[in-house]
Amino acid sequence: MKQDAKQLLDLAKGWMKQGNTTVVFQLLRDALKLNEADQDRMVGAMISKELGRAFMQTGQWDRADDAFRQAATIYLYEADYRGAAESIRNLANMKFQMGQFGDCELLCDQAVDLATKSGDFQLRATILNTQGALASIQGMQKESIKIFNLCLSDFRKAGNRLRQAYALHNIGLAYLELGQFPETKKAFEEAMTMALENNDTNLVEICYQNMAKLQLKTGDIVAARSLISAAEELLDTLKSPQLAADLAIIKAMVYRQSGDQRQARTIIDRALKLTRSNNLLQHEAELLYELGCLEIETGEASAARSSLEAAITLLKKTGGNQLKKAVEKLKSLEASAKNMIRAA
Repeated sequence: MKQDAKQLLDLAKGWMKQGNTTVVFQLLRDALKLNEADQDRMVGAMISKELGRAFMQTGQWDRADDAFRQAATIYLYEADYRGAAESIRNLANMKFQMGQFGDCELLCDQAVDLATKSGDFQLRATILNTQGALASIQGMQKESIKIFNLCLSDFRKAGNRLRQAYALHNIGLAYLELGQFPETKKAFEEAMTMALENNDTNLVEICYQNMAKLQLKTGDIVAARSLISAAEELLDTLKSPQLAADLAIIKAMVYRQSGDQRQARTIIDRALKLTRSNNLLQHEAELLYELGCLEIETGEASAARSSLEAAITLLKKTGGNQLKKAVEKLKSLEASAKNMIRAA
């Protein structure tokens, strides 16, 4: 039976969820060949938006940019504010991934206005979530908390408890960066409760990880190790290189701070191989920073300098709160070296 453009588009969306972009591109190319794609502007917009997602998934940034903008232009012409907001949000998320934070911020502002016009609270919440992450990665934690609370409010209006859990988790991370530990604990516990209600193993594991980080910051290494063990049990079922790298960073910190430097180094070395084989630049940078801290403690000043410089190089590309810490740690190391020379 011959399929129309909308049916092919629905199939493409299904294959996109499975991550098979080869099939997605074929289905969308077939949809574009049909007269329906030319005659119905809205169908053309939907195809362009989906092409943008596929190009973004495969790292074809320029083509994704063109596709999202084309989709947004058509949606705006048709006064479909929801479609335009989704297209611009996707473009903003891509700019975030690329580290183009100024462009991301401008696009988010446009997308929020359009989502508000559409009356879709859940859509607006997803855009606010990107804005909150943007503020956080630029070190503006208090601002990010304000934005994540707006995001949380919209998810509550939409009745989406699972997305509320993710927003609460993000609020907890911001409080953790600020050193406001009671607020951190409250946010993480609320997020954990909702994640368990919704059987979201991914978020439960992430909560365990960051609750371990909280315990580490408050000096309770025993509790931190217990939470890491709980996270590891879930990690075996998730098969996620990103989550494995996240957990490795926290484990290395725990072993280093408990005095087991050899085990910390083993964890870091293994995790660096994982991040490099999966192109996880942000995680690689954080591991190099942790390695630099470890090498300072073991008196390997030259190696520490190399590790911190490599971390800084990557963090300048990816962004993140760790950049400032790495720069300060390197300056402190160089200052100590100069003092030793003077003393000699």
